Amino acid sequence: MNYIISIIRALFRHRWLILLGTTFFTLLVIYYTRHMQGGYDVKATLYTGVASGYNLESDKRTDWATVQNSMDNLISIMQAESTLKRVCLRLFARILIQGNPDKENNGITASSYNYTYNHLKNSPNGAEILKLIDKSSEDKTVANLEKYMRPHRDNYIYGLFYYNHPFYSYNALKNIKVQRRLTSDLLDISYSSGDPGIVYNTVSILMDEFVEECRRIRYGETDKVIKYFEEELKRIGKKLNLEEEDLTKYNVEKRIINYIDETKEIAAISKEYELREQDALFAFNSSKSMLEELEKHMDSNAKQVLKNMEFVDKLREASSITGRISEAEAMTVSSKTDDQTLINEKKRLSEIKQELNDLTSSYIGHKYTKEGASRTNIIDQWLEQTLLYEKAKAELQIVQNARSELNDRYVFFAPAGTTIKQKERMINFTERNYLTVLQSYNEALLRKKNLEMTSATLKVLNEPTYPISSNSTNRKQIVIAACAVSFLIIVALLLLVEMLDRTLRDASRTRRVTGFKVIGAIPNTSPSRYGGLTKTYVQLSVKELSNSLLRFLTKRKSPGVFIINLFSTSDNSGEEELGNLICGYMQSRMLNARFITYGVDFNTDSTQFLLAKSITDFYTLQGEDVLIVAYPPLSTSNIPSALLHDANANILVASADRGWKTIDKQLCEQLTQQLGKTDVPFRICLTNANRDAVEDFTGQLPPHTLLRRIGYRLSQLSLTEKIIFNLRRKAKEAADEDDDE
Repeated sequence: MNYIISIIRALFRHRWLILLGTTFFTLLVIYYTRHMQGGYDVKATLYTGVASGYNLESDKRTDWATVQNSMDNLISIMQAESTLKRVCLRLFARILIQGNPDKENNGITASSYNYTYNHLKNSPNGAEILKLIDKSSEDKTVANLEKYMRPHRDNYIYGLFYYNHPFYSYNALKNIKVQRRLTSDLLDISYSSGDPGIVYNTVSILMDEFVEECRRIRYGETDKVIKYFEEELKRIGKKLNLEEEDLTKYNVEKRIINYIDETKEIAAISKEYELREQDALFAFNSSKSMLEELEKHMDSNAKQVLKNMEFVDKLREASSITGRISEAEAMTVSSKTDDQTLINEKKRLSEIKQELNDLTSSYIGHKYTKEGASRTNIIDQWLEQTLLYEKAKAELQIVQNARSELNDRYVFFAPAGTTIKQKERMINFTERNYLTVLQSYNEALLRKKNLEMTSATLKVLNEPTYPISSNSTNRKQIVIAACAVSFLIIVALLLLVEMLDRTLRDASRTRRVTGFKVIGAIPNTSPSRYGGLTKTYVQLSVKELSNSLLRFLTKRKSPGVFIINLFSTSDNSGEEELGNLICGYMQSRMLNARFITYGVDFNTDSTQFLLAKSITDFYTLQGEDVLIVAYPPLSTSNIPSALLHDANANILVASADRGWKTIDKQLCEQLTQQLGKTDVPFRICLTNANRDAVEDFTGQLPPHTLLRRIGYRLSQLSLTEKIIFNLRRKAKEAADEDDDE
């Protein structure tokens, strides 16, 4: 509670600083806001169609996360630095092209034009930049400004956007507010500025640049993707055609129509020829065995027939025809001419058989052998078996030749199959790649079409309107806020100083800082401090201090005198002046008091002082009732403990305007150790104290005016005390003061 009271009293003590500081800063704010004008607001509404618009890519369900992401993207695009930079350049170009120095034109005020033009004209490169302004085309002017813009501190156009220009800078344009209206497709755009033409044209240009930026971002990315897929389709398609042509060329070179079917057919033919070879070999062996058996049963006459040249020729012709017939039957025929040749061959074979039968009948004289067997029958059988043998031989040869050719085909088709598979695999891979790219290309086309549809839904629902009247200024709120903030800052700084400051100043702070009680406070004795009241303040404070000291004079010490010790921790603390004042007051009250001081009345460097057990060891008493002794500062000399114990009061004299340092604390700790548990009181007396610190001991000091009384009551937190003020009491207090003098 005491700490709170001390804080309140500290603030009350600095009341004039608080009031004057707050007033000063408030007046500064009033001065700098004297030309403050109300801003102009322009609002616009943009329909996006993101949430409810038709979309080629979306299904019937609405993905609200995607919708929110899309809306955030639109807001980010509108507030992006690149978008605002184009707004800056176009606004700058429009002001210089359409503005008029004498009157408003197309919503552009004369003040904004003059400010922009003069600002540009007075720049180092103003004349050069003015040449870039094409009065006939805003787009050409913007293009010229973009070319001129360079990231350099001396570039005017660059600084126009990146410095703190009130109209065209990024810091100004980023104050454009863009907000989605609840969960709808609408975006609310609002902007405020001090110039109606500037704010109107800024929002209008922003609408156009935003739509163009969206189209540029969306179409730019999609067109690049589409172009990439088109190039890939051309490359992969060309590669696919080359691979297919290479496969066709290889099939033509190798005479392969259908590798799989051909290999299946070859396998089937090979199986068939294997079976035919087995049959032909069986027939060949059977015919050969039958011929050998029949030749064993032939006699010499029959064998002579077989050696007949005509018979041999006929037989050879028959064998040749049989071979041709067998070869023709083994091969697949497809023409009537071939069928007719086969018929002719068979007919000729029948004729030769008949001629051989006739020939054998004419050459054989006896129709029976010795064993009774028919010679004609044996020859006929032999002839038939010979023809069968030749046929089987021819068929066997044909089948073996065919199998040999098939084996050659196997040798041919095996590596060809591997090569064809490799080529087909590459074709399939390239084809799948082509189809994948084609699908992606179609999706990109669909996305582009979808973007065209969604971009078409970007529509300015509420156009920006030119503001007629300005908003009311918040200057009053600013001034009030400045007053409150300055007051709080000053109070906070004072409280911070109050908590950290270790200057003794008054009794409460001295006790808090040092831990020792304070017996009194003496004001500065300089006449210039309080004018004609200085003497009065000193008298009242010395009176109160002396009376407090007299309360400790209850028992004379060993020399038979009352002793009051005065000492300090540093030089110039005022103990000598204080001793004279106390001595003078006591003498005025008819007490035999005497004030002695070190260096004058006794030598602190003498052995008598250093080893003193009593004050009589270094000073001769002269019958004093009260002896006031001023010792040297504790920092320069030690006071014998016996002198401290042999006193009625030990008073530490400290200047109120001096800070309590660590050395002071250490010296006082040593002093208290010397005192020990003695009953001799130890107090602090403040010198050079201000009036408020003195009033803590004396009560209110003159003058006793109404304002002074009220201020004193408030400083003492006597909030409900009745204030009595009349002429009679005032006269009595004045008389008391005269008596004191």
